[in-house]
Amino acid sequence: GEVLAWVGGIDHHYFQYDHTQSKRQVGSTFKPIVYAKALQNGYFPCDYFNNRLVTYTEYEDWTPQNSNGQYGGLYSMAGALSNSVNSVAVDLIMRSGVEDVQELANQMGVKTEIPNAPAIALGAADLSLYEMIQVYSTFANRGKHIEPRYLKKITDQEGTLIAEFDQATPKEVIKEDYADVMTKMMEMVVDSGTARRLRYIYKFQNDIAG
Repeated sequence: GEVLAWVGGIDHHYFQYDHTQSKRQVGSTFKPIVYAKALQNGYFPCDYFNNRLVTYTEYEDWTPQNSNGQYGGLYSMAGALSNSVNSVAVDLIMRSGVEDVQELANQMGVKTEIPNAPAIALGAADLSLYEMIQVYSTFANRGKHIEPRYLKKITDQEGTLIAEFDQATPKEVIKEDYADVMTKMMEMVVDSGTARRLRYIYKFQNDIAG
């Protein structure tokens, strides 16, 4: 939970704006929360789901579309995340319930109010980097959320301790097994999915899950 670096912008002297706190639509980076909730509800990475165009009449005839415009066939849950398939992400949030996914996001560090709509499965929520860092750190911490700490203590110029700040207690919000499965699924995104350019173009060889 300790913050090692905080870079809010290019040069604070000229532009006093902290991009870690500003909010913008998070897009598909929200999807792992939806998939984690599906795991909690008993679904498995190898379970298959239809890739189909569906109109949700109860949500003003909303028809979520895939970015490639392709439909048909089946995707495993792991394959759908790896390829960022919108139709499956929405199917999963409809099965889990929007409110349950909102609750899990809150437990993982999202404090901003999240819209009460299935479109959040596709990232239709304005959140900050500071919040999303906590979400992804929960996976890295094997299911435990911890409030970030960027200040340990304050001393004066003589080294006298003025204040000391305790580290927050980690709280398990996802079982270790589920967090590990999510990390493995997000590794697939990098190794063979939508983020594979990190491997074959940018030549990153280290462990990455995203």
